[in-house]
Amino acid sequence: MPIRLIWRSSNNKMLCLLLILFIVTLVVIGLYFFPLGTIFTVVTSRKTIGLQLRFVVNDTAVGAANIAAVGAANRTVNNGTTVEGLWFNFSCELFRFYAYSAFYDDRISLLSDPVIRIIAISDPFEALSKDSHVICVLQYRDRIETFKMADAPLAVGYGWPLKKKEAMEYVYTCPTKLGRIPQAVGIRISGSGNAATSLLPVTVPRKPDVKREMCLCVQVAFGSLDPSRLIEWLELQRLLGVTTVGVYDLSVSGAGRRVFEHYAKEGLVDLRRTREIHPNEDRHHLLQGSPVINDCIYRHMHEFRRIAVFDFDEFVMPRRHSNLPDLVDHLDRHYSDTGSPYVNYAFRNQFFFLDLAPDESVPSRFTVLRFRTKVAISAEGYSVKSVINPQACTHMHNHYCWGVTANYTKYGGTASVSPELGVNQHYKKCHLSEAECRSLMQNVTRDDVMLTLKSDLVRAVDAKTEELRVELEGVTYEP
Repeated sequence: MPIRLIWRSSNNKMLCLLLILFIVTLVVIGLYFFPLGTIFTVVTSRKTIGLQLRFVVNDTAVGAANIAAVGAANRTVNNGTTVEGLWFNFSCELFRFYAYSAFYDDRISLLSDPVIRIIAISDPFEALSKDSHVICVLQYRDRIETFKMADAPLAVGYGWPLKKKEAMEYVYTCPTKLGRIPQAVGIRISGSGNAATSLLPVTVPRKPDVKREMCLCVQVAFGSLDPSRLIEWLELQRLLGVTTVGVYDLSVSGAGRRVFEHYAKEGLVDLRRTREIHPNEDRHHLLQGSPVINDCIYRHMHEFRRIAVFDFDEFVMPRRHSNLPDLVDHLDRHYSDTGSPYVNYAFRNQFFFLDLAPDESVPSRFTVLRFRTKVAISAEGYSVKSVINPQACTHMHNHYCWGVTANYTKYGGTASVSPELGVNQHYKKCHLSEAECRSLMQNVTRDDVMLTLKSDLVRAVDAKTEELRVELEGVTYEP
């Protein structure tokens, strides 16, 4: 039986008008906060429980933000939930795709419209069927648009098995419309039959009025790290002119984590989390090393003139300059004067093996001051570390920048810096074959360059060690 509104009394009329006004208000609020017919769906299974946002355009579901996805990073996703270290799962039956972050890239040096860079791990791109395409789903304030990804992704690593199947590290690129910045981006594979894909928040990197000189990005941090070596390394970077160190914690335990948290509060370390895509994967850090480096570079690309990429057991010590920014300024002037300017600078590797005899007069907490014996410099190109121009580099491996923006293709790529100016000083036990280690350590040289920083480094490390004494009390470190 149909329901009829009865207008026999003024009271009933007033109630009906209020009801109509209430319904209209709800519709207006809904359209404002959830344009294009956002539908909330609770997704449950034996493995995940989460909130999914499905966006409907022309009655076709084209996007979803699955908060229950893989892992857990410092950002707010579509429904206001803050997650940490989250890898968004865009996988379908045809192609596995996990994304860590997305950035709006509007560098003038692109010589094109802005693009969205997606830091991801996926199946090898070559494994994708020729009949299938990667589709970018861009969520704007008032609409959702889809674009076919025109360019192949930019590889940033050599791959590693994930669930016993090869996976690769990439920077994927989605087009945009000039002047419009999407709020979020999703990926789907054409022909997969999977209409809904995840939506990943798009980060717009900061653009301060004045750039700082030097940022340092590090491979993913994991396991048990010696707090004394971390303090020495961080204080040394500060002395060498680094003002921000990007650290990504995969599984740092105990004292190492406390040290990073302390420096994060102080402002030297930009500490972020990353998670395993699948739990209990063997040596999963090998797959995440390059993605987090690229996240760090894109995140800080407008804040710094230069970005260095080193590991926790290495650094570049300038031989003729007081710090890294001064050394880079010298290199810029030198190559500019020759008429062949280079975009990036690579420093050759030199091992200071911890198997060699230390200077016992120096306290054990000072690794770089104790171990001042080096083996012969490594071959050109072996285990180098780089200082890059973030306005130029499009995708970075742990050792080299592997590509530059259009405007910088006319310049030289990466210059190998003369060892007389600086080398990548690398402190570790010899990891080579027994015969190779024996051969290398028969030809050693004493190098006292670190003594030029001895008094400043000792003062800084001792002060910070005392400052951290209470925080580290009772926290174990197991080598």
